[in-house]
Amino acid sequence: MDNLKYTFAVFIFLGVLSCSICLYEDQIGKFDWRQTYVGKLKFAKLDTISTVKKVFVATEENVVAALNLKSGQILWRHVLEKADQGEIQFMDSDDDEIVTVSGGSVVMARSWDPHSGYLNSEWTVTQNTNSRLIDTKWFHFQKQLFQIASVAQSHIAVAAYNVSTGLKISSQEIPVPWIAEDTRCVLAVPYLACLGSVGPDTVLHVISLTGSVVQTKSLSALLEGKVAGELELVGGSKPVVTVTAVGASTKHILLLDANGFKPYPHQLPAESKLFIVPYENSNILLQTSYSEVSLELLGSDLETGEELSDLVGKLKYPNGLGEADIVAAACSPRKDKGRGCRILLATDDHAIALIFHPGKFVWIREEALASIAAVEVLDLPVSDTDAAIEKEFDHKEMDLGVSSGFLGMFVHRLASQMLQLRLLLLTILGLGEPPSAGQRAGLVRDEFGLHKMIIAASSAGKIFGIDNLSGEIIWQHRLENLIPFVDQATGKNHMPFFVQRTTRHFPNPAQCALLLRHKVTGEGVLFVFNPITGQPLAEPGGLIKLGYKVKQTFLLHQPNKEFLRGILLLDSQDNLHVFPESTRNVAASVAATTFIFTADSSSGLLVGYSLALSTKQKLVATRVWEIKLTQGSQHITAVVSKNSIEKVHSQGRVLGDRSVLYKYINPNLVAVLTQGFDPVHKQFLNIYLVDVVSGSVVFSITHKRAREPVHIVHSENWLLYSYFSDKSRRTEIVTLELYEGKVQSNTTAFSSVAAPLQPIVDRQAYILPGMIESMKETVTEKGITSKHILVALASGGILEVPWVFVDPRRPITVTPEMREEGVIPYMPELPMPSDAIINYNQTVQRVKGIHTAPSGLESTCLVFVYGLDLFYTRVAPSKTFDLLKEDFDHFLITAVLLGLTVTSYITKKLASRKALKQAWK
Repeated sequence: MDNLKYTFAVFIFLGVLSCSICLYEDQIGKFDWRQTYVGKLKFAKLDTISTVKKVFVATEENVVAALNLKSGQILWRHVLEKADQGEIQFMDSDDDEIVTVSGGSVVMARSWDPHSGYLNSEWTVTQNTNSRLIDTKWFHFQKQLFQIASVAQSHIAVAAYNVSTGLKISSQEIPVPWIAEDTRCVLAVPYLACLGSVGPDTVLHVISLTGSVVQTKSLSALLEGKVAGELELVGGSKPVVTVTAVGASTKHILLLDANGFKPYPHQLPAESKLFIVPYENSNILLQTSYSEVSLELLGSDLETGEELSDLVGKLKYPNGLGEADIVAAACSPRKDKGRGCRILLATDDHAIALIFHPGKFVWIREEALASIAAVEVLDLPVSDTDAAIEKEFDHKEMDLGVSSGFLGMFVHRLASQMLQLRLLLLTILGLGEPPSAGQRAGLVRDEFGLHKMIIAASSAGKIFGIDNLSGEIIWQHRLENLIPFVDQATGKNHMPFFVQRTTRHFPNPAQCALLLRHKVTGEGVLFVFNPITGQPLAEPGGLIKLGYKVKQTFLLHQPNKEFLRGILLLDSQDNLHVFPESTRNVAASVAATTFIFTADSSSGLLVGYSLALSTKQKLVATRVWEIKLTQGSQHITAVVSKNSIEKVHSQGRVLGDRSVLYKYINPNLVAVLTQGFDPVHKQFLNIYLVDVVSGSVVFSITHKRAREPVHIVHSENWLLYSYFSDKSRRTEIVTLELYEGKVQSNTTAFSSVAAPLQPIVDRQAYILPGMIESMKETVTEKGITSKHILVALASGGILEVPWVFVDPRRPITVTPEMREEGVIPYMPELPMPSDAIINYNQTVQRVKGIHTAPSGLESTCLVFVYGLDLFYTRVAPSKTFDLLKEDFDHFLITAVLLGLTVTSYITKKLASRKALKQAWK
């Protein structure tokens, strides 16, 4: 019996061992990398008492985290609920705990362990539903959490809660009949300061929230009879506010107390940033003044206004960093006598920086990368040696006076190789020309096209050039007063990104253009730059102010003589423009076959334009068709076209009976998603496949009781989309595949203006046991490799789903012909094996998009995932069939080949000797 138990245990162990899937330790981080972020800073608090000094932060991305004060690395991080449900309204900390308040109608109060980040307690509070409620504020005071609700023309309700249990300790109402919806108030714990007026005088109401006392003092004498324009809080350890008169260049500092306020001895510049830091038995007022090249810091005593000489200095400001504001600071004695302050800065381009003052910048976190709105992956330039070879073949006329041709090319080849030999010798002797900047930085194209540059544009107005192999930021550029376009229906940010010229056209530099809008006027602005170096390619600063609002834009498919592709822009008055002007002739030459369409998300109107009436002098967009896809409460939430760099390798699908089912490959087909609400089916969504050249609706489908999140992938002849089913309470994926039939209508090129063809549509639905945040298909150089779908899950994994799993032709029963075709039986639930998660244990939070790009290897696709975190890797959907494995035994194959060669030679000798002997017989 014991032997039987032992044998059974061994079998179980071997079974588990055989089913295990693992990743070798030396493979981690070899072809991928991950970077974690927290987002734009909202609250911050320094902890300089613990052994590991930290800074606690809460951000607009609904993240609570602790950063290492020395390095800026994330020690721990918690990502709260999405949107209003997880919006952080308040954060504070003390020695024992961190307190956060988040939520909308139902507020969630949490306390966290500051060292480990573990959740200590959690409780809810229902918000005040009074119709005259102005706003709600929170503060942490003497181990209690206070809620302040201001009710217009009535009172301020103050409630105190126990932080650990949520038990209401006390509540009171302070009568303030003068408060209104437009009253400017700031919370300076434990006071609430509000600007008001009594007759002609401007007054400041100071309300003690713990003592229920209201003090009102006039500001007329302080402001010299001027009207107060702004009331701002000064962060730090003391209740201090600033008041600035309308049109004034200076501001007044007021120290709040039980008697009202006490003014600071000096006035300060209105643009200066202030913060109060406790130091021993006094308080220090830190003041910063920003310029593009330097940051001036000044410390003074809060009570007397005396300048502290050891806290006066100027720091060199890092290039590309926005205007900074102090969000947290702490001062301590230095070894060499005097004071030193750690100052945490938050910039308007979402960066977080730590300064040790007096001293230097300790670290900088580029949190703008947590809000990427546009991405492109570009080839790097060739090396200097390859560039010389390309330059050789680029000459149309030889410098030696020999006409171009076979002889001229031969002579020039000899001359160039002699020059290369001379350069090699000079380099060996140390007398050659220095390599280019890109060569020195290692930014050159590799043999397999795997080394590329990632260009990421953030909604914060910052553009980054990132090395795809290491994740290192190579360059960055900040754009002031420019913001992305915002979809009115969905609220999503987007920035049209155009690659006008790649690095393949040496010696012409690569050129890209990014379209944004001006923050004030809303007019379009183009930023033109070199994607490899980040240098602007136009004056001033690469910015081209268009002077009109942009309605639609796209890139011409034909380049000019300098290999530059033009950008067509349709303004709000339906006038057509082209950039740059040197591409106008190209635009006019292809105008007869060029069409534009626009989609109004709110009205649901699609309009098509033709450029056939354009001339070289003037480009004209003529309206040729329009379709209204929505009615009532419906609106367009997505318009998805095919990938412009996608290549279709196979025109059809070979069936089991050896016949061919030809694909319906319409390059002008776009998928339009509309959503709406009706009282019967609640939420519903419609999918339309529209030919945007002719305006015809090729196919449409409706899903009842379906809602967001909805994600669409459109490629070749198929469409895949996901939605959340309210009826079944699950995520469902639908695939559509379009075919012409067994006879191809046009074997040369597809035409949208010919007689419309009604495609055959195969469809199927699947269940995915998880929430989807983004989806994207893989793309390769020639389109030969099988397509896989990359699915970003809410759990943080990136799932790779082969197309065969979501094939709409999967039948319930597979016939022998279908089995030969490679079709598998239909199962409604899609599997999620752990080895299909391409980021293994590298969790990627709040994914906003996935960008795929081809490499030089047909088998390999490059993947860049962006959201709150960044993740880069490469995938091989059909395995690396065009590349030898790393563990390939070169020595063995060489020995085998050498052995076969020697054997064949010996065999040949023996055979010839035998033949000779037989001939003499």
